[in-house]
Amino acid sequence: MFSIHRRAALGLIGGFAAVCTGVITALPAKADDTVTLWSWRTEDQAAMRRIFDAFEAKTPGIKVNIQFTPDADYQNRLSTALRGGRGPDIAQLKAYGELQPFVEGGYLDALDDSVPELKSMPDSALGGARGRADGKIYGVPYSVPMMGVFYNQDIFAAQGIEIPKTYKDFVAACEKLKAAGITPIAAGGANGSAWALEIGVGVVGPTIYGPGFYDEMMSGKATFEDPRYVAALKRFAELKPYFSDGFAGVDYTTSTQQFIGGKAAMFFGGSFENGSFKAQNPKLKFSIFPFPADDPATKLYTSAFSDGSYGLVSESANKEAATKVLNFMASAEFAQLFADELGWPPARTDVTVKDPVLAKMMEMSKNSTPYLTLVGFRWQTPTASSILQSEIIDMVEGNITPQKLAADMQAAVSSWFKPKQ
Repeated sequence: MFSIHRRAALGLIGGFAAVCTGVITALPAKADDTVTLWSWRTEDQAAMRRIFDAFEAKTPGIKVNIQFTPDADYQNRLSTALRGGRGPDIAQLKAYGELQPFVEGGYLDALDDSVPELKSMPDSALGGARGRADGKIYGVPYSVPMMGVFYNQDIFAAQGIEIPKTYKDFVAACEKLKAAGITPIAAGGANGSAWALEIGVGVVGPTIYGPGFYDEMMSGKATFEDPRYVAALKRFAELKPYFSDGFAGVDYTTSTQQFIGGKAAMFFGGSFENGSFKAQNPKLKFSIFPFPADDPATKLYTSAFSDGSYGLVSESANKEAATKVLNFMASAEFAQLFADELGWPPARTDVTVKDPVLAKMMEMSKNSTPYLTLVGFRWQTPTASSILQSEIIDMVEGNITPQKLAADMQAAVSSWFKPKQ
């Protein structure tokens, strides 16, 4: 239910009654407007609360009630609530194709005119919040994450391992770690966690297919069956001996705990892991590097994308206060707090980077290419991601070939994808 508490009218009625009875009493103060905000980032609860505590301290009269729902259940809860007119004032929104049903259904207000600071954000951030039909912006972006190989610095030092300069070096490091009884790469795709394996392909992919491949895919010059994309899938599958034991039965939470707990030396992930890793184990010494290429002279690229945004629900009864909250979320102040608290790249670039891991991420992001399956091929169903996630374990296990997975992905998106001419 929309969360708005206005008692001013009741206060006026009470005051009028007091005057009529000859009793003079002070009118009660106007209650705060409470803006309800929904999010799926359960791991960010404490950090987001601190950020909005700072907002509330400087904005008398507005409170932000943040409600968290696990990612696996969030989209269904939000869709059901919006259809029934029982949504929040502000909703965290998925990006690109997953945003469009809410835009097309009329559940969100465009923010181009009401949130001026959107103009201070790069298109890499805004692209995920833009309506495909009208080009308007329907959410305030909060981050442009990139992907890479997180590594435990203490384990690397103890084993005498340096950041690999080539793929051959990377495999040698994995072999050394395995011989020492250390899981080289924490990874798994069980219980709905295949999206984490898709991210693994996003870590490895740009090294294989290069920074211009995305544009070739969008123009129709290349397809998923291109030898370069098949090679990226094959390389990911080659890493199976270094994944968590029984990786097909290991879920995302378990794999993160293996890395956080120091049982695994590396983890393929996105920028959003930084703050979560630190919060769960403040003593963990880790950093990140781009996945290496065969040739040490190759310029290394990383996958990047707009993680999502926060939108104004059209049926909110509290739009004035909610719009003030969204303007705060579009500000340089929010971006700085976001970077400081969560440790992943904010949507704005005018921040002072204090965290060394975040600094490394932002350095890597200068050489980025769009996260292919998300940015390009989640606009309609079947998505490239749905096929990749449903078949990737079979590919890694050797039950199907990389060529078969690539062909299935291409067949799926060909039913709706039209190349840009």
